[in-house]
Amino acid sequence: MKSVFIGSKNEFDEMIVDWIAERTHLAGVVWSDSATWRKSWKGRFDYGMKRAKKYGFFKVINELLLFFYVKKRVAVKDLGYLKREIIRPYWKSAGRKFSDLKFPEISSDNVNKKEVLDFLNEVKPDIIFAMCVNDFFGKKIRAIPAYGVFLWHEGLTPEYKGLYSPFWTLYNEEYGNLAYSFLRMNDKIDAGEVYVQGKAKGIDLTRHNYSFIGHKAIFDSLGEVGDFLESLENGNHKPLPLRNTKSGNYTYPGITQYISMRNKLKKYLAKSNVKEKV
Repeated sequence: MKSVFIGSKNEFDEMIVDWIAERTHLAGVVWSDSATWRKSWKGRFDYGMKRAKKYGFFKVINELLLFFYVKKRVAVKDLGYLKREIIRPYWKSAGRKFSDLKFPEISSDNVNKKEVLDFLNEVKPDIIFAMCVNDFFGKKIRAIPAYGVFLWHEGLTPEYKGLYSPFWTLYNEEYGNLAYSFLRMNDKIDAGEVYVQGKAKGIDLTRHNYSFIGHKAIFDSLGEVGDFLESLENGNHKPLPLRNTKSGNYTYPGITQYISMRNKLKKYLAKSNVKEKV
């Protein structure tokens, strides 16, 4: 089975690329950076003004305050956990490093651009894997692979579609629903047929924040996704039954939601004296 991975160029996604290459014929990688607006002050200003016109200035300021707080106080710690607990052990077990892999690759700021479509039509993948991409995948790109485009989503669907699923799961105090969903993309955001779904394991709510939890959930899905790929090749794959549950769509959180989430979590931990992992 020929595959292509589409995602952000970071250490975690590089690990996923290696995992895919072990189980399929990796025909190529598209490194997507749909948040190019972050790379300049003008880009940040223009993006902020665009969101302010749509959602209001208070929401944008609220989001920005959380962005800078997380960047200074949370992101480094979460990245440390990610490297120590997942990424480094994976590469040590694999006995190689990412630079050992060889494959065609391109970079783009939008997966629907002609350059990406041309690349995919040239390598002709049977399946496309996607993760860490903010773009909506249009009909043209979804029509290229025979099996479709499959998304690793760091949350339970349909309850937590959209952005920052682990954050909103914590915010809603649904600590037992920190989860992953592996689904085939369709015309709606995070609403395709789900083929693999489950709960994140070994989460320590006294240490792990939402960014680490999201990555850990994806990592925990790999065994089941590997089984799915075998069933896909054998023609025995079936989507999971639809669950009769409320659908939810989420976007960027702000600093006020973050403070509320942390206060709720502290009360939960104090009340239940939680020391074990969930």
